[in-house]
Amino acid sequence: MARADLPREPAGPVRGYVAGRDFRDKPTEVELYDVTESRPTKASGAQLASAEARRSASVRMCPDCGAQCELPLSQRRGRHLCAMCWRIATVVDTQIELRQRRVENAAWARSLFEGGPLAVTWVELLEAAPTPSGRKRPPLAGRVHVVDENGKRVADVLVRLAGPRTKGAPEDAVGPEAGADQMTKAFAGRRRIVWGPLSAVRERLAELGHPVEPAPEVPTGYRPAGRWPDDVASRYAQWRGELDPATGELRTPWPPGGADRLWLCLRRMAETPDAGRPGASEQRRRETAGRRSYQASTGTYEVRVAVTGPAGAGERVAELLSTQGALIPASVAAPVPSRQVPGAVVTYMAGRGEVLVPAITDGVDGPEG
Repeated sequence: MARADLPREPAGPVRGYVAGRDFRDKPTEVELYDVTESRPTKASGAQLASAEARRSASVRMCPDCGAQCELPLSQRRGRHLCAMCWRIATVVDTQIELRQRRVENAAWARSLFEGGPLAVTWVELLEAAPTPSGRKRPPLAGRVHVVDENGKRVADVLVRLAGPRTKGAPEDAVGPEAGADQMTKAFAGRRRIVWGPLSAVRERLAELGHPVEPAPEVPTGYRPAGRWPDDVASRYAQWRGELDPATGELRTPWPPGGADRLWLCLRRMAETPDAGRPGASEQRRRETAGRRSYQASTGTYEVRVAVTGPAGAGERVAELLSTQGALIPASVAAPVPSRQVPGAVVTYMAGRGEVLVPAITDGVDGPEG
């Protein structure tokens, strides 16, 4: 509240405490107050205006929406944004990532159909009720539905995974031996693309003495280093690309529901054009910057400056840089306690200058930048 544009102070009792460590790394407790029980400080308007002119520049106006924020704005990825504009920027960046990921998934889906015979497999498991003590029982049955690369049914088998007298097992389920034989024939000579617990079905059949001969797995392809997994269910959710309006997170879509419906989704995925939010995501820009080559030339660079010392030291350095035209406007942040130097504060700012930029390569053949 003291950092607010029009500062306030607590007027009610302490409502709670937060235990932590101070800038000297000593245990401390922070008192919590109810903001609705606060009141304006005794500072007058003239005093606040005079203090504003003396203190280092704190960014309070959001450059995107123009909001005059009560508290100083934190710098996020080089920009001072209000909470809502930061949320919007994050959602937009996620939408751009999903567009780029949709292109990658479309190429992956096309490679499935261009690579030869497929076994598009949908698996459902009928679980048994746990024991009275809570111990998990083996599954009762499993349904394995398989179609080929043209969507034509290859197999649709309900195989019993428990004993013939087990209560709750489907009466129309085939025995483990017959089921394993049908599955082996369905997978023969085909690459598998699986949605569901096929491994659990195969493991249970192997325990019963009827192993299913494995078929080659479909390569998952490039696994990005970031947030996007590449299993079939995750690729399907990324292809849908719907974000929850309340959280901004990727929604989990309803499962397709069968091998033929999964085949249809994969076909649609393969035919998806490059459409969606234009631009490059933050991750893609970082990746591109790491690979980009620059010719040696004279240019400008930006550098972050951290001034550690007594109160007011940061302001004096900022004034010096400003007189030389090297200070980036509105980059000076409010001082914070130093963790390394007891009693000192740290003031962050950004400056610019001229530099001879060396040639930067991807680090394989040429000199390091």
